[in-house]
Amino acid sequence: MRLSVRHKLILCGTLAILVVSSGFTWVSLLLARRAIEEDLQNRAIVYAREVAAAIGGRRELETGPALSQLIARLLEIRRSVLQLDVLTFEREGATVVASNAPNVPLPFTPRDADEVLGGRVVSRAVTTDAGQHWEVMAPITLEGVVAGAVAVKFSAQRAEELAGRIRFWALTLATASLVLTAVLMSVAIQLVVDRPIRRFMDAISSVADDGVPAAVSVATADEFGVLAHHFNEMVARIGRFSDELRTRIADATGELDRRYQQVERLNALLFEMQRRLSHAERLALSGQVMAEVAHEVGTPLHSVAGHLELLRRDLPPTVLTDDVARRLAVIEAQVTRVIEIIARFLDATRRVPGESSAVDLNDLARDTAVLVRPGLASAGLGLDVHAEPALPLVRGQRDQLQQVILNLLTNAIDATPSGGRVEVTTLARPAQGEVEIAIADSGHGIAATDRKHIFDPFFSTKEAGRGTGLGLFITAEIVREHKGRIEIESDEGRGSTFRVILPAVESGP
Repeated sequence: MRLSVRHKLILCGTLAILVVSSGFTWVSLLLARRAIEEDLQNRAIVYAREVAAAIGGRRELETGPALSQLIARLLEIRRSVLQLDVLTFEREGATVVASNAPNVPLPFTPRDADEVLGGRVVSRAVTTDAGQHWEVMAPITLEGVVAGAVAVKFSAQRAEELAGRIRFWALTLATASLVLTAVLMSVAIQLVVDRPIRRFMDAISSVADDGVPAAVSVATADEFGVLAHHFNEMVARIGRFSDELRTRIADATGELDRRYQQVERLNALLFEMQRRLSHAERLALSGQVMAEVAHEVGTPLHSVAGHLELLRRDLPPTVLTDDVARRLAVIEAQVTRVIEIIARFLDATRRVPGESSAVDLNDLARDTAVLVRPGLASAGLGLDVHAEPALPLVRGQRDQLQQVILNLLTNAIDATPSGGRVEVTTLARPAQGEVEIAIADSGHGIAATDRKHIFDPFFSTKEAGRGTGLGLFITAEIVREHKGRIEIESDEGRGSTFRVILPAVESGP
């Protein structure tokens, strides 16, 4: 059961009042009991003084008949007195000289007698099977000396009745005060605590569409007034922050639209670059094949030119007529022309070495990952780039190394079904002085028989029309030119990992 603050305050206040009122009631009952005891002691002292005033001296104190009459008269006047004994003190102890119940003297001890001889009053409450009563012993003083004592047995009925009335009224007043205080506390808490809190709750619950609560109208000078002041200041700050946030969101949305348009333009450029790159790959391979063919054709052409010159020298003059010499010159000129054309073609297709520089494979991997993200998104794939911090640099041509990473990422995307992931990881090999970049996919893997020919030109595991089989060939050529190597790890049904390992740039001392 959840209690509100109002109910908690009322409950705590009621419990506190209950404890305090119970303590005061208990103290008042103790004081009432003490007052009753003092009243009985005073009565016993009065009886002792009456006995002392009724007798003339010690001799009359020791005579029983006169004291018996006095005791009878006192008992007639005091109905609450059950028994009254008059005692004298001798060397042997206390002796009862007169009593209305001589056969049953009141049981006062020698210690009680010593207390009375000292001028003090002894009293105690006694509980028996017949009920409860009080026994009081007061000294009888004659000529300034304690000559005897009066032992009185009082009925506790009147005292109990008085104590009961005191207890009843004490409890009644405590209960009434408790109820009245609880009601007054409830009203006071309702006015002082509950109403301001409800105003705060209403202000918080009445949040506008912009998420800003309403101001609180509490004009008191107490803590709630101070809290309302700070709350209203907080609401004002929230309003200003909300306005600023909306402005920033609008600016960010505009900036996002502009960035999105830029990304679209970059995607268009990327696709165009990929198309041109694919075309360039085909042209490069075609040029290389043509260069190889030209090289193979150039060798026999040189041989033909040489044998033609030997033939001109070996022919006898009778055979080497002007017409034959003219025909041999035409053949030699055309062969020479073909050799020159082949030489110029080989010079044009030979790879021109570019200027190498220090390349950061981490930056290169991130830049290339940005280029292929549109293709990843359209294929429904995820890409993770794990770059090792403080990766050593490698030396080479940045464009060619980026072409290596781009070719491997393109193959990984083509080999991975929708929902898969591609990972790019860079790793330093300080013991070997090398740097590794690995491209792993979760595709179908490469069969063992295909792995032997994966870097051969025009070899492809893709479907017809989806690849020329030149990408890995060109990739291997570039890596080889950078004095590196490529390692393959692939299992059918578990994906493939291509590791490009390049020598690291030696750091200075």
